Amino acid sequence: MAILLLLLPLLAWLLWRWLRPEGGRPPRWAVILVAVAVTIGGAAALFVRLTDEDVVGGVYVPPSLGPDGRVLPSRIEGGR
Repeated sequence: MAILLLLLPLLAWLLWRWLRPEGGRPPRWAVILVAVAVTIGGAAALFVRLTDEDVVGGVYVPPSLGPDGRVLPSRIEGGR
């Protein structure tokens, strides 16, 4: 959804170009660019949705020092 909100100004510009008084269609390169951007955004959203990590409802644990003095990276603990 956020991707569509980001693309809204571009889509409005394309609609204006298409419906302007002298008529005409948006440039082919712009339509292809929007289609590619929507496809990449949809693929990214699908990838994030289908990953195995379930971070919903978890607790963020910031980076810290471990018992041996090494830095433990941040992580999400506890889940559903």
